[in-house]
Amino acid sequence: MKHSSDLPAMLQPFHRRRKLLHAWHAAADTLWQTGCVLSVASVSAPLLGISLPIISTPLLACGSAAVAAVRTVLTSAKLDHTARWLDRELQLKDRLSSALQFLQIENPSPMQQLQIADARNCLASVSTDQLLPLRTPANWKRGLAITAFGTLLAIVGPAAWPHASDTASPAATAVRESQRMQAELQSLEEVARQTADPDLQQALESMNRTLQDLQSQPLPPEEAFAKLADMENSLQQLQQKLNNPAALQQLQSIGEAMSATDELEDVGNMLSNGKLEQVAAALAKTQNPRLDRSERRTVSEKLQQVQQQFQQSAKPQGSQKIAEAAGKMAEGLQNGDSQKFEEAAQGMAAEARRLAGQKKLSDLLQQQMQSLAQARSEFESEAGNQAQGQGKGGNKAGKGTAGDPQGQQNARNAAGSELKLTGDDSGTGDSETEKSEGQPQDQQAERQYRQNAQRYEALSEAALRSEPIPPGQKSLIRRYFQLIRPAQQPTENATAPQ
Repeated sequence: MKHSSDLPAMLQPFHRRRKLLHAWHAAADTLWQTGCVLSVASVSAPLLGISLPIISTPLLACGSAAVAAVRTVLTSAKLDHTARWLDRELQLKDRLSSALQFLQIENPSPMQQLQIADARNCLASVSTDQLLPLRTPANWKRGLAITAFGTLLAIVGPAAWPHASDTASPAATAVRESQRMQAELQSLEEVARQTADPDLQQALESMNRTLQDLQSQPLPPEEAFAKLADMENSLQQLQQKLNNPAALQQLQSIGEAMSATDELEDVGNMLSNGKLEQVAAALAKTQNPRLDRSERRTVSEKLQQVQQQFQQSAKPQGSQKIAEAAGKMAEGLQNGDSQKFEEAAQGMAAEARRLAGQKKLSDLLQQQMQSLAQARSEFESEAGNQAQGQGKGGNKAGKGTAGDPQGQQNARNAAGSELKLTGDDSGTGDSETEKSEGQPQDQQAERQYRQNAQRYEALSEAALRSEPIPPGQKSLIRRYFQLIRPAQQPTENATAPQ
């Protein structure tokens, strides 16, 4: 049977204190090293055009320190290692380690029991705080300081170095504009899911893939400009497909016919003003009105004209359902058939609801095309302003400032004191100039500059209207002509220089 003693229990406080100190020192060393690396990364990331989250520096530093502490606790030494360490520190010449070994013997000899008791007495005379005091490691304070410094650099770094953001402006512009356009696509995607239009859904999926590619792998401004132009053209084709002005004209004609009566005046006014959503709700509740013979004949004739215009046209334009509903409504009014009139009103309400959805979708497409035009303008501006530098000028103009942006002051000319003479004009005496009269000559009239400028503006606007240019590019061309126009125009009496 093994000899029982409280020596291992007396060694446990020293063993736990050693494990705590080892884990603390390991965490401090890791925090110091990781903080240094992250501080360097916070300084160099804006210069390389990389955006780091502010929370990444303290999170990575503290996480690395915690992992190091846990690893040290799990791989710490056993109790016999603590005994050998105490023998070295207290200069006991292996008394404690030998006593632990004697405790494993079933029947220790009297000499061994005496050595166990001696080791216990030696250990009882030493306290844990005396031998292993809790002192903060030096690297712990350094690690906390360098981590706080790295976090501060991550916060104020991009604002403190504006030239770094300018250097990475093409990539930053691509990511910023792509994220903005993806956020604006959400409303369009919701409408696309409701309408279940396969062409629209396919176009939106293609746009999302292109925008994700621009975020993951930013392209040069010229290539990004071309991709955005393709997306704008596809959206413009979808908008042309959705627009149906002939159907809106049919509803407006029906509204004018209904406005001639008192009972249908409200519905007719909404149709004439293009309030499609309100019209759909009103038509769904419309019943056969009580009209006199002349009012029925007037409204019926105008409704039949809408149907005949659609049927007699060589290339029918508008909505066939609206034309059929107008004819059916005219028959219901003529024959006094309430059921037929209400069925026609229900069909016209469904068609108005469909046109309202198409109009809403067309408006969203127009907003998205304007957003694409804005993004293309940003990329075009970025493509023309990539040159940088503080030295001499090159072939391309850039956004970098010159070496002395405020200029240099010139020394004032030392003219000395000025002498001003004043006198009276007597009206007599020799003149310094000689006057000679010449023969009158014809001269071609000089046109004023403003007239020429207005003429060239009209010519450029006419050229823009005649060319099949997308709306976004037309706005860019108009902006170009506005930028090259002189800031100040001459007055009416000023003439052009010769």
